[in-house]
Amino acid sequence: MTKPKGLGRGLDALLGGPPASTPTPRFTPAHPDEVQGFPSGNSRTGVLEVPIADIERNPDQPRSTFDEGKLAELAASIRTYGIIQPLTLRKVRASKYQLVAGERRFRAAQQAGLSSVPAYVREANDSELLEMALVENLQREDLDPLEVATSFQRLLDECGLTHESLATRVGQGRSSITNHLRLLSMHETVQAYLKSRELTLGHAKVLAGITGPDAMVLQGALAEKTVQEGASIRTLQGWIRDGWPGQKRPTTPKEKSPLTDDEEQALDVVRLRLNGTRAKVSLKRTDGNAGQLTFHYTDAEVLEALLEKLGLR
Repeated sequence: MTKPKGLGRGLDALLGGPPASTPTPRFTPAHPDEVQGFPSGNSRTGVLEVPIADIERNPDQPRSTFDEGKLAELAASIRTYGIIQPLTLRKVRASKYQLVAGERRFRAAQQAGLSSVPAYVREANDSELLEMALVENLQREDLDPLEVATSFQRLLDECGLTHESLATRVGQGRSSITNHLRLLSMHETVQAYLKSRELTLGHAKVLAGITGPDAMVLQGALAEKTVQEGASIRTLQGWIRDGWPGQKRPTTPKEKSPLTDDEEQALDVVRLRLNGTRAKVSLKRTDGNAGQLTFHYTDAEVLEALLEKLGLR
């Protein structure tokens, strides 16, 4: 499977680099951040040497699992060369700091037996702290597509970002954001294979295009078949287009008026909001800029769940 590509200049959009006048003779960042629209009210003070005992982990750290083998390799490198890229901290009280970015380096430094680490110290409130930690993971960690999607959703829900501002933060197009978010409402089999990297984002995008009443079942069945046979994206597309032994050919949706990008995005946002309710939503263009947004439910239980999701209960 193809290794996921990095997510661009996302952290650069949040964190500023050290002032030019700040001497850093011992610690030169491998990838120094530049000031690119960091939220107002934040500042950095340059590189400090901070005792490890004075640093607390971020309780909202988005990444909870770390490869112990890679941590050991990083610890060995740190024993030899020291920490090349300083950590990022915020001061929480007198002589106490909380991690903003650099959890892997912090853990590896502990394993390496360091008593202190080089760090940038910033001012940040809780929302900004979570946002920076999420974007730092998106840019620096080798995340699977589902982890990326979950981080995107948290940035939207918990940090109040719009799709447009999220795209700017992570250096991705809005279509990429939408494609990742769609993974959160896909069949659990698809999600499991994405986490194990047996399916790629490209495979998932093809599976997400399946429509009709049995779409979720078909997603799961085709995901299993794709993994078992090691099928390419092109092969998967052929199965969906032509049908395959023992399965009905997915119904082709009726032709409809094309939606604008804004309408497609609005429809995706509503679908994500309804995730888990079994309710369906459709958007149809009528005349000019007018249209109809329709909700579909199968029974009273689904209707009740739909109303709760919409905040009407």
